[in-house]
Amino acid sequence: MLDRLLTHSEQVNAKIPSFMAEEGQAPVQQVKSVVPISAIRLVHPLPDPATGTVRDVIIRELQPVGLSFDRPTRKVFFSRMVPGLNVRIPWPKTQKRQYEDHAEDTPRIDVEERTFVPTLLRPPMPEAVLDELRNKYSKFRTRHTDEYIAEVEAREAEKKARQKGARAEEMLLPVQEYNRKMRELRRERGKPELSEEMLEKIGEVIVRSRAVRAGGQAAASPAEAEVGKVEKAVEELSLGGDQGPAGGEQPRP
Repeated sequence: MLDRLLTHSEQVNAKIPSFMAEEGQAPVQQVKSVVPISAIRLVHPLPDPATGTVRDVIIRELQPVGLSFDRPTRKVFFSRMVPGLNVRIPWPKTQKRQYEDHAEDTPRIDVEERTFVPTLLRPPMPEAVLDELRNKYSKFRTRHTDEYIAEVEAREAEKKARQKGARAEEMLLPVQEYNRKMRELRRERGKPELSEEMLEKIGEVIVRSRAVRAGGQAAASPAEAEVGKVEKAVEELSLGGDQGPAGGEQPRP
């Protein structure tokens, strides 16, 4: 179906009717006619195997052989062979196109002359021309100057510091501010130190608790209460008596 749709324009002989012919005009004229590709056949002279005489033969089928691809010109070359006869039909010879030199043509030696040698010591063109070739303020630009990169990095660092510092300070609760202040005061005061008097009291309580445990479970509860008091007193002394509330508890008046 596709072969019938493809057409080719050719000059054909057409007989002109008598009522359409003008005076002195030949009865047969050559006119353009559209011929389908499927109706076109290749005619090639071949020798007759019986008589040996050369005559024109209609080639109904051709097969490509010896395919080769030329990468520089991107052209495919192959030979045409008649299947069954093993006869290769050569391509028609074409004359090489001749080019004439004119006065306005540039000589080839001038075209092939190398007039620009790139170097690493200077850019290939002025910076102003580079800004004209690619938009200096385009959002798709990937190469920037050192000054612009430093400015963007400083802007981003300032933005991150503002988010971590000022905004975090503004969102602190009063209890959190009080606890932070107490931690700074305890850090400045340093670690507490126990006096000899405190150590003697702690030793007496430890000895008494061991004696109570050795005597039995009956008197264990008063001793444990005494130990609890001592531990609580030591804890208060270690904190210095001015420790603020922990966690989210409100400070007592």
